[in-house]
Amino acid sequence: MHFHRYRPTAFLRVSGADAASFLQGQFTNELRRPVGAVVYGLWLDQKGKVLADSHVLRLGENEFQIASTTSAATVIQARLEEYIVADEVVVTDETAPAHGLAVSGPQCGEILRQILGSAPPRPGHFLQFTEMLIFAGRRTRGENYELIGSERSITGIARQLPMLGGREIAAAEMEFIRIQEGIPSIPNDLGPGDLPHEGGLEDAALSYTKGCYLGQEVMARLKNLGQVRRRLHVIRGPGVPPAVSAPLYQDETRVGQVRSVAVRGDGFVALALLSLVNLAPAAGLSLAPEAAPTIRIMPHG
Repeated sequence: MHFHRYRPTAFLRVSGADAASFLQGQFTNELRRPVGAVVYGLWLDQKGKVLADSHVLRLGENEFQIASTTSAATVIQARLEEYIVADEVVVTDETAPAHGLAVSGPQCGEILRQILGSAPPRPGHFLQFTEMLIFAGRRTRGENYELIGSERSITGIARQLPMLGGREIAAAEMEFIRIQEGIPSIPNDLGPGDLPHEGGLEDAALSYTKGCYLGQEVMARLKNLGQVRRRLHVIRGPGVPPAVSAPLYQDETRVGQVRSVAVRGDGFVALALLSLVNLAPAAGLSLAPEAAPTIRIMPHG
């Protein structure tokens, strides 16, 4: 089991008599859930492109907390306030004092249970404990949790974890785990020029039954088409890692771009957005036209 301390990039409180109906019309996932529920989703523009991601926690009938570990509070707040017209909605930025703790790996739930005195929240629900909110995260495909709250409360939990077998890891190792499992970081891997489906987020982040929201018509068309022309892939290679945004080639054809990269030993693992048109996954990739392919495209799943 390992843990990592961090600062959330967005922690916004949304309240007011129209908060529930307003957010329902802006967020990609279903928010008509009971108090105590949490759901992951995206904030899109009118063309369906990805501006930001977050979890949304329902604190009350018309009170919500928006939490993101990678998308900027300023981007989400500006995106919301652009569409507040006659709605009785207030967006309050609570990011500055917020601290975070990511907990993941084998037995992380059991270790949290020992500290909290009760079971950690099951998926789709959050737990309020002292001065923090706890919910299942998206840093790995296994069991993992995000704890966000005051510095005092997060420090109190972090001090107990090593005594129960927890190992603190740096941001670079946390990033390596995320990348090798193919989990996109928003907006680094999937941003304002990209569609949710290109990052494989159509199941985790979208509702096709909730009704209208900004970008919904584009999402419906993509669902009917059944596929996109580009897709994020995990790639691996030896030696010096490529720079973020470096182009990738098959023979003389540019087929994609590196979006995020992490080093491990004498090689690297990265997420790359690749064109699916005439892509030959088994042929590998190179960093220059006509160069020998030294980078492997990893199979999905």
